[in-house]
Parts: sequence; C-alpha cells; structure tokens
Amino acid sequence: MKMTLVVDTEDIKGIEAAHKMISTMCRQYDVRTTSLSVEKRFGKIAFIKALRGYMKQQQDAVESEETEFKDMRNLRAAKQFADKIFAGWAP
Repeated sequence: MKMTLVVDTEDIKGIEAAHKMISTMCRQYDVRTTSLSVEKRFGKIAFIKALRGYMKQQQDAVESEETEFKDMRNLRAAKQFADKIFAGWAP
C-alpha cells in the first residue's frame, strides 16, 4: 500500500488526525517498531504464557530463598516482571 499525505500546517485538527492515522499505521504495519510505549499487545495464549512465566519466577525465588512467600504479593516483583515484558521479553 502506498499513500501520500498532505498536511496543512495551519490546520491543527488536521495535523492531529494525520498523526493519529500515521501512529495507527505504524503500530499495525511497521515491523521495525519496538514496544517502548506503555501499550503492549499480545493474544490470550501469550498472556497465559507470561502469567506462567511470572509464577515460575516467583516460585523459583521462594525456593532459592531470594524472597519470602509473603513478599510474593508485593508490587515490586510484579513491576520488575512487567518491565521485562515491555523491554522486549516475549513469552
């Protein structure tokens, strides 16, 4: 698909609409874009695999005594795992 986009610099709403359109196209079609934004998309199976990975990570941490069982509920561990996913880790 080829597209030519003409933008009127005096039309703010038009610029916003063009930006929204290009952003959508980049998310959908550009394979070079990385997941550096706050939005991460994956299917149900990938989500289940990510949950399983998180549970395994937490279980391993408890078994190796890196963390206590009661600390598995803390926000820090969940945030660190989410950071891995958003940095490019794929389930």
